[in-house]
Amino acid sequence: MRNLRTFSVASLLALFVFAAIGCNVSTANLSSLKTSKDKDGKTESAGFKSGETLYAKAAVSNNPGKVKVKLYLVADNVKGMTAGDTLKGSEVTVDVDGDGWASYSVPVSEAFAAGTYKLNADMINDAGEKKDSKTAAVTIAEAGE
Repeated sequence: MRNLRTFSVASLLALFVFAAIGCNVSTANLSSLKTSKDKDGKTESAGFKSGETLYAKAAVSNNPGKVKVKLYLVADNVKGMTAGDTLKGSEVTVDVDGDGWASYSVPVSEAFAAGTYKLNADMINDAGEKKDSKTAAVTIAEAGE
């Protein structure tokens, strides 16, 4: 009887260990998203004009493996665009292994319509599932402003 109890407890313990290993208990997340006027992110800004480059950095934290971070601009309040439309040529996907940064840059050209945009950062796991996202508001001024 005692051997049966020991076997049952050991079997139960092994079952819990295998179940824990099989479950994805990752707490990976995007801990921040910041826009700036310089590559290093030292001059944070949400306002840009033609001729400048919009830089951004998304911080990936508590990441035990590999994820993709998809960054892209969508119209918020832009004349001639429907809210939610993705700005052509603004989409970038960055692979991040472990904790790290997904860096983004897009030159602001005269083709950008003045208005407010949202810079979206979506963290996507290996199965293609969106696990987290962050949004930063960005304003593009009219040329000459």
